[in-house]
Amino acid sequence: MIISEYSCSGLSRRGGVIKISEHKNDLRKGFTLIELLVVIAIIALLMAILMPSLNRARKQAKFIACKSNLKSYGLMAFMYADDCDGVMPNAWTSFYSQRTYPNEPHRYCRWHNPDWDLEKNPKYAGAFWPYLKGKDIHICPAFGRIANMFGTLHPEHVEGVPVKPNYNYSMNSYLTDKKITNFKHHSEIFFFGEENLWITRPYNSYAFNDTAMCVYEKWDSFGTFHLARHSDMEDGVVNAVFLDGQVKTVNRVDSWRYSAPDGRSLSPVGN
Repeated sequence: MIISEYSCSGLSRRGGVIKISEHKNDLRKGFTLIELLVVIAIIALLMAILMPSLNRARKQAKFIACKSNLKSYGLMAFMYADDCDGVMPNAWTSFYSQRTYPNEPHRYCRWHNPDWDLEKNPKYAGAFWPYLKGKDIHICPAFGRIANMFGTLHPEHVEGVPVKPNYNYSMNSYLTDKKITNFKHHSEIFFFGEENLWITRPYNSYAFNDTAMCVYEKWDSFGTFHLARHSDMEDGVVNAVFLDGQVKTVNRVDSWRYSAPDGRSLSPVGN
């Protein structure tokens, strides 16, 4: 007896099996796609949760590296003073040997003018520079982004001068050429600190533009660009190294109280 290979539907039994198998494969592919989408969704959710934490960790790492830079600045300045009978550097002429040079576009562009990079052009260097030379401590890791955003906003910026930071730390001008032994409370007077690249009155009438932070003269103040929210660059902090060698986190309202023994009375905001 011969059994027909065809069912009433016109499909072979073998063909029917193939159809069912293909259907199962399609289901398997469908489940795999759904699983992939679920995995992608989970990864996206984890990234959304983790990215703020990673960004905060990155900012904190740069903040700590900046503290280390300023700690080194303080140590080098103490070495300089020790070699100079206790006299501290001149805030204007110890890094660069002159306040102005006849061939530079403007001295306020010196901090970002590649032609005045002392590593490449040591002929412009002042007496303090040899203590710092080659130490790779002149620029805070967080400052590059700030320079890109605000570097051309400082007073007397010369169009065409590239913004490529050579340094971003400035010295308390009140200490210029004074002896360390003249001061009793070393933990209350800052040595070097950081400034903003923009003006926010009444806190400062100049932005960062040279190696001297003239808080006592009421021109400059501490900056606010560390750990600040992107939407509000005025709510952050900066670092400063003090005469006792300690590096502190400071706010711009701290500028006057830490600038000199009588600095607190100079504050334009009543602090």
